[in-house]
Amino acid sequence: MPREKSIAERFDAYVEKVGGRLYKPNRRFLREALFGLMEKKSVLLSQIGRALKEPSRLIHTEKRLSRNLGNERYDDRAVEQDYLKLVAPILRDERFPRPTIAVDITDITKPRARKMPYLARVLDGSTKEVGDGYDIISLEAVGVRGRRLPLLSRLFSTESPEYKSQNATVFDAIATVRNHVPDNAFWAFDSGFDGGTFFMKMKEMGVDFAVRLRLEGNSRTLFTPEGKTNVKGLVESTPRLYFHRPRGTKKQNWLLQVGWVSNVHLQQQHPSSNKQTGKPGAKPYSLVTVSGGALGQEPLAILTTLEVKTADDARRVANIYLDRWGIEEANRFTKQGFDLEDVRALTWTGLKRMVQLVLLAYGFLALLVHGPRKQVERISSSFKAFGPVPEYLYYRLLEGIGGLLRDTMDGGP
Repeated sequence: MPREKSIAERFDAYVEKVGGRLYKPNRRFLREALFGLMEKKSVLLSQIGRALKEPSRLIHTEKRLSRNLGNERYDDRAVEQDYLKLVAPILRDERFPRPTIAVDITDITKPRARKMPYLARVLDGSTKEVGDGYDIISLEAVGVRGRRLPLLSRLFSTESPEYKSQNATVFDAIATVRNHVPDNAFWAFDSGFDGGTFFMKMKEMGVDFAVRLRLEGNSRTLFTPEGKTNVKGLVESTPRLYFHRPRGTKKQNWLLQVGWVSNVHLQQQHPSSNKQTGKPGAKPYSLVTVSGGALGQEPLAILTTLEVKTADDARRVANIYLDRWGIEEANRFTKQGFDLEDVRALTWTGLKRMVQLVLLAYGFLALLVHGPRKQVERISSSFKAFGPVPEYLYYRLLEGIGGLLRDTMDGGP
């Protein structure tokens, strides 16, 4: 029986895998940055420098880290690709029988920043107010029993010179990830994605997906076997006669009601349309509506490429969309666990690279979770807290990981 690898050994192997194409000084920086992020749980270079405990003065360590953070020889795309190659096999085992790929845009607000590069106006997701900051496009795979695996995270700004449009940013990220996930992966999107270009692009890609449609202020016309209507009208007229309890939940307030309408066409894809995209044979959608329980007063309207004919089909689509909410929990973890909203850098390259480094730190923790369960529980239990080890154990795992990596850092690469 092979010996179980230690956490330090797994960390060294991880750095070699994701940083294998980097120059040796860049690979050393990658190793130090990931260790510092997990040891100090902070994106500040001063905190990462403190974690390294070098004999030189902290200011010298911080300047060296800053130079490496913006180093042009560091190949971010190579690291991104090698990370995806590393995690791709996991998406093809029994824990991800047909993975859901959750896609989300979150924000980093910088209300006090004045000189950071390419600050843009963003909507603060927590306060719903517009302020200065950046956006992040994130993709994460969700499997059975809520298992998740981060795939990609990119910072972008509407003010940066390479920015073309949000659609271009999103679909470049999707195209990058799609090359590494199974062909039958199911893609899930929130209501911010339900634009005409989105539907056209997803149709061209030929993948199965579900997207939540906005109800208020949505003038989109839908064609059904009963005639044409708008989104809100169709949701209000669709009976939700079947009860559903989302997988993994036992609380009474999560007892939901579901309903559905089959053979739904978008206006630009309806066979009667004169547009090219509406020529006969356009694949119809199904609309699944979900309400009740902890969802609040407004029902969910989920448009999907899956054919929904039965209550079980509708429940399956509801589960897929609710699985997508897991990425929002992941976004909270990266912001709180690594203090991501406090990110600072002198260059645009440095800002984007730090966001990628946070993803890689989270990715290492996720790979640990997909490894030996007893090993993960030992790490989690080393953090003194009340109650059993929770299902979402990344916070505890992060608290206990730094000390286990100390020996490998003190010993050098």
